[in-house]
Amino acid sequence: MSPQIRRADLAYVVAILLGVLFVIFLGPLERRLEILHINDFSGFWAGPRAVLAGVSPWDPANYPAARIAFDTQRDDASVLNYMPWTVIALLPLGLLPLDVAAWIWMAVSMICAAVALRALLREFVPGRAVIHGLLGLALFAGQPGFHTIVLGQWALLLMSAVAAIVLAVRAGHARRAGFAALAFLAKPQLFVWTALGLAIPALFDTRYRRFVAFAIVLAGALVVSAWLAYPQWFPAWLSDIPARRTGRSAVLLSAFGQLLGTPGRFLAIAVIGVGLVLASRFVPGSDSWLAVWLAFSSAGAIYSWSYDHVLLFVPLVIASGVLAAAGRERAAKRLAIAGALTLLLVSPIFYAVGVLRHDETFSIAVPVAFFIAIVWSLWPYRRDVLPEGSPVPSLQVQAQR
Repeated sequence: MSPQIRRADLAYVVAILLGVLFVIFLGPLERRLEILHINDFSGFWAGPRAVLAGVSPWDPANYPAARIAFDTQRDDASVLNYMPWTVIALLPLGLLPLDVAAWIWMAVSMICAAVALRALLREFVPGRAVIHGLLGLALFAGQPGFHTIVLGQWALLLMSAVAAIVLAVRAGHARRAGFAALAFLAKPQLFVWTALGLAIPALFDTRYRRFVAFAIVLAGALVVSAWLAYPQWFPAWLSDIPARRTGRSAVLLSAFGQLLGTPGRFLAIAVIGVGLVLASRFVPGSDSWLAVWLAFSSAGAIYSWSYDHVLLFVPLVIASGVLAAAGRERAAKRLAIAGALTLLLVSPIFYAVGVLRHDETFSIAVPVAFFIAIVWSLWPYRRDVLPEGSPVPSLQVQAQR
């Protein structure tokens, strides 16, 4: 192992430990314990707990009373926010008391995220100690990370799954990538454009084709079996949840809608369309393509909150890796440092404004800024530029790997 790799690994380990200490001693863990019975984890833990108690989480007549009996999140909705395949996957946690399940969820989430980010950094920007250290610190000390921990949300696990997919597909492990892609079903609204960005390369690249086919079979089997188990879930969920949850989330539709009313929503759709055009200009399946599409998936999400910005670690590392592979070390370092500092310093400001407004809609500025920065940085590697001398391999070379 080279000295540069050892220094980068050491920087990453120290940064992760500092982030953990921040969580333990500077408030996030204390706050998590204070709101254990009303945070988001308690809300979706109640779903499998209800199933094990013989109550359907999508029965508006009985589920609210069950949720109160479990002493969990007092939601305004009459049914569970989540879908039946998610509840079935979480049944083991439903067997445990809430406090035990919450500790396990937090520990697994943090461990998976730390391992996934380290794997990404070693794959795309090996030996860059500054990048490893700052991004490692931002993972738990940045607002999206510690907010995820406080609320017991999914974002750290979902980021880990996206990283696993990227690394597995690159290595030709279609089945591993397919299993990781099942995590998308937990919050499919976050991965609309991610799914498209992973599906298009399947038209050209056998690695993506095998992954997409396997993921579709796995996901289809899980969704169909869960739907058959709870056929009544969808009408109850559709009649209650979307209208309650989509008005104030941190997405372009909500932000432009608040600023400009109905015309603003049409403007948001137009902006998303422009983002699609820009993302489509890169070589399908290349590292540049992945970075742009994964960033666009957060910037153009149809429903998202600021803690979901943890997903931005993946495109940020990939984009920095493309720049480093092209010999643009300073540009790679600037992009990674700017991203880390945004999550550490800028995201908390937007979140504070959101707390004051009781509405964090305008936190959408963070993923939009990431998308713009990544597209700007990688624009020289779009598909209409000759690939000769570029770090972006041709489709033919990729397919042969």
